[in-house]
Amino acid sequence: MRYLITGATGFIGPYLIRKLVSLGHTSRCLVRSESNTQVLEDLGAELIKGDITKPATIAGIADGMDCVLHMATLGHMSNFTVTEPMFDKINVQGTVNVMKEASRAGVKRVVHCSTVAAMGICSEVPATEESECNPHHPYGRSKLRAEKEVMRMVAENGLPVSIIRFSMVYGPGDRRDILKLTRMAKKGLFPKVGNRPKFTPLIHVDDAVRGLLLAAERGRAGQVYLITNRESEPFDRIRTVIQKALDVRGITIYVPEWAALITALLIEKAFSVVGKAPPVTRKNIESTLADRIFSIEKAKRELGFDPQVESEAGLRDTVLWYKKNGWV
Repeated sequence: MRYLITGATGFIGPYLIRKLVSLGHTSRCLVRSESNTQVLEDLGAELIKGDITKPATIAGIADGMDCVLHMATLGHMSNFTVTEPMFDKINVQGTVNVMKEASRAGVKRVVHCSTVAAMGICSEVPATEESECNPHHPYGRSKLRAEKEVMRMVAENGLPVSIIRFSMVYGPGDRRDILKLTRMAKKGLFPKVGNRPKFTPLIHVDDAVRGLLLAAERGRAGQVYLITNRESEPFDRIRTVIQKALDVRGITIYVPEWAALITALLIEKAFSVVGKAPPVTRKNIESTLADRIFSIEKAKRELGFDPQVESEAGLRDTVLWYKKNGWV
């Protein structure tokens, strides 16, 4: 099959392209002119330069494609360096532009990659695809608006698109949350906050790719699927696994929840003065303190999705990769 992929220069992209190559498929990747594309070139992907926020630059990108996998996004790590309209420009209008091209080209299968951040902190435990969404920050709100636009195009234009919501995706090469936590642990700055379990959803990149391709193969148009591990991990267990992999010894400092929230707020204000993104925010802490548990029963039933990488092994291997490659 012939796949058009947006956002392929991100963390998941090379894993996805490698998997497609191993299955005998071909890939066309939409990339920005300033992107580093060496890995994609080495994998033999066809590269098309364009910008999803500029429709004229992506005209015809889906011609001749069997499937479109839309991963391009302005991510949550940018919450404090961009405005909400900037999130909307890429995550909402950019998505609409890609979907229009897929529709115009008559592509038979489309998958839009969203996130559990579009759901926020749900009152239902476990949360499902039907749970009420209450996004917690600008990134999540923009992703929910993008989902609504996609669903509108399904209803009005018959666009054959399904939506997947990833939880935290991690693995070797990830420069986001797990790397940040690993560096904190290396410096002895990864305290135990409060006494609640703080269940945290995450999924290894190999399983994320597996779920994405299953959605491309079996997902129903107009349906949403949660792609995460079978069980969320207590946040303190994540901390312990990371510390063990780093061989970090010492006493773990306990910080009451209220103290962590106040400290995060002060850090936010200090970093706003210098115009930089803070290493931790109040909303980060609020999300961490909440129990975020999601059901993957729908994805199991309709897609045959079954995560293979256990969190402890995946986290350990990721931290060891960071050490081997000098990232920590």
